[in-house]
Amino acid sequence: MYSHYPDACDRRGNIIMTKGSRILIVEDEMVISLEIAATLKRLGYAVVGQAITGLDALKLVEEHDPDLILMDIRLKGEMDGIEAACQVTDRFDLPVIFLTAHSDEATLERAIAVSPSGYLIKPFKDRELYSSIELALHKHEIRRRIRPDRIVREVQSDLTHLTGVCAVVISPRGIIIRANQEACTLLGTNQEDLCATRITNWVYSGTSLPDDSSPAGVSILPGSAAIRRWDGTFQHVSIQAGFLIGEESRIQGYILVIIPDTGSL
Repeated sequence: MYSHYPDACDRRGNIIMTKGSRILIVEDEMVISLEIAATLKRLGYAVVGQAITGLDALKLVEEHDPDLILMDIRLKGEMDGIEAACQVTDRFDLPVIFLTAHSDEATLERAIAVSPSGYLIKPFKDRELYSSIELALHKHEIRRRIRPDRIVREVQSDLTHLTGVCAVVISPRGIIIRANQEACTLLGTNQEDLCATRITNWVYSGTSLPDDSSPAGVSILPGSAAIRRWDGTFQHVSIQAGFLIGEESRIQGYILVIIPDTGSL
């Protein structure tokens, strides 16, 4: 068993490790789940939760927003790991590595159909787990960087012609990937600083405003909200949302139109 690995580097010596990544474990055998959690912590990852059913896993994903999920295929309850992985992929666009003690052809075919980021046969060694996680995170990051560009190309003309209103495009996970000039002006910033940030860094529930100790609120769209500008001031706004539909009718992202109300907070 391996307890430590040096940070991986590219040819220029830049660190490309993703140590500290947030991982959710979905495993219905608690002893195995605890062993995996201990291994992950030893390797430098953060364990954000441990679920024993597919439904529990979906709830924890919503609550903790992990970077990757380790998913046992055979789970207790009506939803097995493969079904849970389908929902995770569709709803949250997260990398999933399957864990299983079953390597039969039928199970493998079902797992492949979900296009997982990895597939580990139990029992596995620390190095196998480590390598699978790092590869999955790296591949997902590359895909994430490519996909927003494609989405932007598809909606660029729409944003260009949306003059007089503030419009932003966000990914399914709430990451801002494009904004028109009106939105940048409203928020008091620019494309470079705005893009790749979370929409919850800028938009808050209209019923209560955050203070320095409270996390970002969640707005119900469409509806009233408040935006926080780059200089820290707030303004009431109304928000309208539209879907970006991609292949197989999957949601690829959202367009938010932000309509400022008169006056600042």
